[in-house]
Amino acid sequence: MWTGVLAQDKPTASRALLARPPQSGAEPMLLLGPKNRPYTEILVHTTKLDYFDCNGIVAPWFRELVVAEMNYFAELVDLPFVKGDACVVSIGTDKSLTPGRINIHLYVNQQRLTACVRNEQCPVFRSISLIPKDKVLYRSYFLSDMSRKLISQQCVTDKGKLFTDTTCYTVP
Repeated sequence: MWTGVLAQDKPTASRALLARPPQSGAEPMLLLGPKNRPYTEILVHTTKLDYFDCNGIVAPWFRELVVAEMNYFAELVDLPFVKGDACVVSIGTDKSLTPGRINIHLYVNQQRLTACVRNEQCPVFRSISLIPKDKVLYRSYFLSDMSRKLISQQCVTDKGKLFTDTTCYTVP
């Protein structure tokens, strides 16, 4: 019996599917103040991005959800899982190509976070861009591994519908 994988077959994630994250919670997804800015102090400032610790900004239920989704996409492309404890939020500055855009960045550990955010050494990168569509937010996932020349993009709507191999900017 032949058990080979056909070229048109897409990989499936199995371990990541065991996660059953909450889809909503008592608190808002993000705790932001006036002009969609966090109440917490800036961790790192660059010309194009301000970085903040996820704690105090990303609701625990929402962090659990994006970590589970990110791990699902990571498993599809053979990247290690993240736990969600090495996490920062970035907001585009006025000099950014997308001023005000909010991203959540996830790393496998604190050392990778520091190397990427402080030293701009990001060979493996995972981020979620929060894209406003009418009055809801879509989640645009971006995963990359430069050593493998890998880039993976996925879009998840506010209702959890998945659009593969695209960003949320192209989804109606």
